[in-house]
This record gives sequence, structure tokens and C-alpha cells, in this order.
Amino acid sequence: MRLVGGQTIVHPIGASVLVVLAIVALKVPRHYLAIPLLFLMVAIPSAQRVVIGSLDFSFIRILVMVTVARIYLNKQNFQLQLEKPDYFICYWAIWSIFAYGVLIGDVSGVVTRTGYMVDVVGAYYIGRASIRTIDDIKNITVFIGFMAIPMVCFFLIERGTGRNMFSVFGGLYDFTLIRNGRLRCQGPFSHPITAGIFWASFLPWLAAIWYGGGLSKSKLALFIGCVLVIIANTASSTPVMAVLFSVLGISMFPLRRKMPAIKNSMIFLLVMLHFAMEKPIWHLISRVDISGGSTGDHRYRLIQEAINHIGEWWMVGSLSTVHWGHGMRDVTNQYILEGLRGGLLGMIFFIMFLLKIFTLIGGALKKTNSNAELWIFWGAGVMLFAHMMNFLAASYFGQVTGLFFLLMGCIVSVTSNKVRAV
Repeated sequence: MRLVGGQTIVHPIGASVLVVLAIVALKVPRHYLAIPLLFLMVAIPSAQRVVIGSLDFSFIRILVMVTVARIYLNKQNFQLQLEKPDYFICYWAIWSIFAYGVLIGDVSGVVTRTGYMVDVVGAYYIGRASIRTIDDIKNITVFIGFMAIPMVCFFLIERGTGRNMFSVFGGLYDFTLIRNGRLRCQGPFSHPITAGIFWASFLPWLAAIWYGGGLSKSKLALFIGCVLVIIANTASSTPVMAVLFSVLGISMFPLRRKMPAIKNSMIFLLVMLHFAMEKPIWHLISRVDISGGSTGDHRYRLIQEAINHIGEWWMVGSLSTVHWGHGMRDVTNQYILEGLRGGLLGMIFFIMFLLKIFTLIGGALKKTNSNAELWIFWGAGVMLFAHMMNFLAASYFGQVTGLFFLLMGCIVSVTSNKVRAV
């Protein structure tokens, strides 16, 4: 079964879970406030929704609105000091809504983009307001680790039967996708790639807790093992690359004080390669194929065609990429997707949002000598690095979008508190 646009899809179990999680979100202490939303994203397909007229309220959107309302009504307990990433996510949201409205040409574009921003900016705000300390980070990471235990069972059942048990909720195929003879399991997620990315996102913090302390190694080994099995069962290159980028980032921890020099050296090397190679540096992405059957060449051509057609989308975006070439309808690049939705300025605001988070992480790393804090902050940087590399090969949708912005809110909150406290 697949989701039909504009259609209400509500399963009794999904509705019951939503009601319980909404009540929990209104009652739990501040440092557990992100957990109901995380549970919903992990356990219930994002296709669950209520459509009222032309307005679409996914279960994730409903829970985000309930949680944000709880934060707003208890402002004295959720006071925030604005940081540069907060400004840039607002610039990006406001401009994107305006640009998409102009692009579509009527109010429906504004409504559609506003709904999307409610989801992602709301998730970011929940992370900003609810997570304050290293212990808070550990709590949500351990929660996801425990969730991985039952979820790996569902993925293994899907692998063994070729049927997705979560398809009963609607919006998902009944039978597991197959590519090159390999089952691509996805569980409750919108796609195997987004499923793998979701779970890979937490590996840097699981590794950070491993090295920084705070939880038994046996539990962490179980969590990491379950996450890796889930990723393997998605049979997708992008999540596997996220794991490799995470391993690379974690391994660079002893060289953290030399990272500015390493970063500048890498930029210099890439520039030299760009001019030395017959094809542009982004052609290297076409050679990536970890799982077999990867579409690296498509991703290279997408970047190249976006550059070739920049005159079409630089102002407020573009409605179609079909004429760019065969298969170009599938925009598997988050940066290009931001350009197509909000023009060059929207893309720049999005990238600046990411870079300002990196700046905050760097400031926090310089102002702590605690081994546990060093590892959590380093893990945050590795997490962001892995996502930014993912963006070159995938565009986010479904649960993983909310997860990304929720985690970015957590990172901004914890690092900014450290920078301001010292």
C-alpha cells in the first residue's frame, strides 16, 4: 500500500499511540520532553495523518504542535538565549515560505511550505528547549539504543519474510523492496535509505558514551550491534557511508587540536584535484558503491545539471528537473533540493545554519576539560559531519527530517550552554 495525497490515514494503534504520547508530552519533566517525539518517529510510519480540508496534519506534526504548545505555556521553564543557528534557521524558514509561495504562484505554496516548517522548526525548537546538559544527551541516546532492540527484530522478520509488518498502517509497500537480489528493509520508515540514516545518526553519540563513560560497555555493545544490523538490512550505500564517516570522525579525536590545519589541507587538496582531474571533483561521488547497485553516477549528474541550470532556480527555485536529463526527477541531494525549493538564498541560509552549529561545537570543545563532555561535543560534530555528507547523496523526508532538526536543536542547546557558562 502507498499513501494517496490528501488522504486521511489513521490506524487504531497509531491513533492510540499518538494520544498516549501527547499526554506524556504534556506531563513529563523538561529533560524527557524529546522522548515522545523520538518514539513516534521510530515506531509509527509518517504516513499516519489527518487531512482537514486542504490542511495536512501528520501524526508527527500533531505531536510537534502539542509539545511546542506545552513549552510555550511554560515559558518560565524553557527560557532560551538565541544563538546564530537560531537566527539562520528562522531566515531559512521565512525566506523558503516566501520563495515557495512565489514559485507555486498562489497561497497553496505558502500553506504547504509553512506546514513543513512547523514540522522541522518545531522539532528543532523542542530540541533547543528540552535538552540542556550532557546527561540529557545521554538519556535520549540510551533511549534510542533501547528502542533499537525491538526494532532490529522487526527488521529481521522483514528480511526473513519479505513483508513489511508496518504496511498495515498505510503508506508503505506490503512487500519489501528488492534491488540486485537484495531485500531493502525499511520497517516503519518512508524508505530504506532514510531508515538507515535515522539509525546511523546516533552512532557518534553511542561511540562518545563508550569512550567518555556513563554506561556499561555491554549495553553499548548491544545497542551498537542492533543499530548496525538494522543498517545492514536496509542494503543502502548512503547509511553505510554515514557509518564510515562516523568511524572516520570518531577516529580523528586524538587530532582534534589539529583539525583547523587538517581542514585547510583537505580543502587545498580538493581544489588541486578539481583542477588536475579531467572531470570536476564532484565526479568522485559517482564511484561510490558500497551496497551494490548504488546510483552514484546519478548523484554526480544531478550536481552537474544543477550547476548547468542554475539560471532556472537561483531566484526562488524551480518546479521541475525532468528536463535536466534521464532520471533527474529524483533529486537525491539535500543542498540542491533546498535550492529548488527556495532558490540560491534558501540554499545559503540552510548551509549557514549548519556551519554556525559547527562554530558552536568548536567553541564548546575549547572550553571543556571533562573527558565525557569532550567526547559528547566531538560526537556532535561527527554527527553533523555525517549528515552533511549524507546531504550530497540523499534528500531527507519522512521521520528522518524531524530527527535531524531535533538533534540539531539538542546540539545547539548543549554547546551554547557550555560556551556561555565558562
